[in-house]
Amino acid sequence: MMSDLKETRSLTAKAHRQEVKAFNEMVSDEEKAKEQQSQLDTCIAYRDECLNGLKTAKSSGLSVVQVRECQLLMQYLDSVVETRQYKADISNETYEKLKGVWTKKNEHYQQLKDALEKQEIEDRERRENTMVGGDESGDGITRETYYTHGDRK
Repeated sequence: MMSDLKETRSLTAKAHRQEVKAFNEMVSDEEKAKEQQSQLDTCIAYRDECLNGLKTAKSSGLSVVQVRECQLLMQYLDSVVETRQYKADISNETYEKLKGVWTKKNEHYQQLKDALEKQEIEDRERRENTMVGGDESGDGITRETYYTHGDRK
């Protein structure tokens, strides 16, 4: 019984370490995903600002060369936004996967923790119910077990 308790403690400690590691990785990737989204939002805002500037510039009499330069800038900004969108999507996917890993590890840890608590309670009750008495076992100590409410077997 004591070896089962010791093994459960060891498994619970290991599961806790794994759960903490998974949580830290998840939080780190969540921060990366938020940063990628922030960069994407900034690029979209800048692109939209430039697009609005291009619309007003066309009507203000820019030369064909200047308009073409603005169009090239818009193509470049579209490319940057597309790249940022890709990076943000990948970061979000990675975060969601790590969140799933953490959730499983957390559930496993909670199950082991609950099992350990139950075993510790049972072990404590067993020790509390066993008392030292006269001489029956040959070692000079008699162990008598007292049962509570119909636990007798």
